[in-house]
Order: sequence, then C-alpha cells, then structure tokens
Amino acid sequence: MEQLYQLAQAMIHNDLAVLSNPNVTLMVSGVILFFLVMENGFIPTAFLPGDTLLILTGVLISQDILHMGIVPLLMVATFIGTALGYLQGYFLGHTQTYHNLLAHIDDKHQQKAHYLIDKYGILTLLIARYIPFVRTIYPYIIGATGISRSRFLMINVVSSILWIVPLVSFGYLISHTKLATQYQTQFMSIIIYLPVALLLIGVATLIYKWLSKKSPYKP
Repeated sequence: MEQLYQLAQAMIHNDLAVLSNPNVTLMVSGVILFFLVMENGFIPTAFLPGDTLLILTGVLISQDILHMGIVPLLMVATFIGTALGYLQGYFLGHTQTYHNLLAHIDDKHQQKAHYLIDKYGILTLLIARYIPFVRTIYPYIIGATGISRSRFLMINVVSSILWIVPLVSFGYLISHTKLATQYQTQFMSIIIYLPVALLLIGVATLIYKWLSKKSPYKP
C-alpha cells in the first residue's frame, strides 16, 4: 500500500526519476491488466473501475510513463476476462452456483442486461461494454443461453477494441488540452484518485451487502 501511495505521489508531482523506473512501469501495467481481467470476468469483482483505468492509461501514455504497446495488451486482458465470464455461464448456467453469482449484482443491472439482450441479442456486448456491471454479467447470461462460442468470441474481439481504443484515446487527448496543461497537478490528482475512490466505494458497498446478508434485520 505504501508503494502505491508513493507511486501516486510520483505521478502527481511528475517525478520522472520514479516513474521512469522499469519496475514501476511494470507494476502499473500489471495492476491495470489484472483489474481488467477481474472486472470483465468475475461477478464478485464487477465493481472494479474499468472505464476510469482506461482513461488513466491514456493519460499515462501521454506522460511517457506507459508505452503505446500496452493498448493491445489491454484488448487481450478484456477479451480474456469476458471469455472467462462466458465460459462460466456456459458451464454453470443450469446450476445453483450460477444464480448465487448473479445474486451479487443488483436487480436493476440484471434487468438492464436482460432488456438489452432481448432487444439486441449478442450484439448487446457492443453496448454493454460502456455500462458498468452490465458488461460483467452479460457474458454469463449469454453463456448460459448456449449461443455459439465462435460467434460470441468474434463479437468479443470487436467490442474489446471498441471499448479500449476510445477510452484510452480520450485520456490521451484530454491530457493535451490547455486546461489540463495549465492545471497539471490538479488534473493528475483527479485522474489518479478517481479510480481509487471508485474502488474504495465498491469495496465498501460489497462489505456492506455481505454484512447485511449475514446479519438480517429482525424486527
């Protein structure tokens, strides 16, 4: 935790001596890729801040902290995560485990996923990528329906590209705006701490739900 704090401080203050360290770059890349796999592939970790991490990646690329070569790796991580979700739905779709996993997600997100699937079918993945939680449960539901794996994997590739490229590009472009350049310290603080704040909120919500289920209120 202390290393992550020092890393955040180094990015905020543009400490190139720290940020240019290959070990630091490798750690940052590894954390981002790991989070993308977990958020897209496993329902209990659907709260991870995928969108903001991709925007942060674009900013870090613009600051020469990360290399542009990470973009294909982001696509691979997203593809793998979603494929894992599909396989879990495919093999567990008719078991109680499947329903137990979906129970981690609020009904409103499940209803939205089912609505999109009913309306757009497997093409929903192109839309669901931009909807937190829905992009995680969608592969489970599609896998449980038994839709062709080859068709799903093809859509998975396309949707991964259409999610990664725009958000990373957005982060790259906004870091070159006049406002971001003029208030660079404040800008970097927001970009870095936003995904951290979302992560902490997600963890707190998860713990609260777990405690609520463990100790139900009895009037």
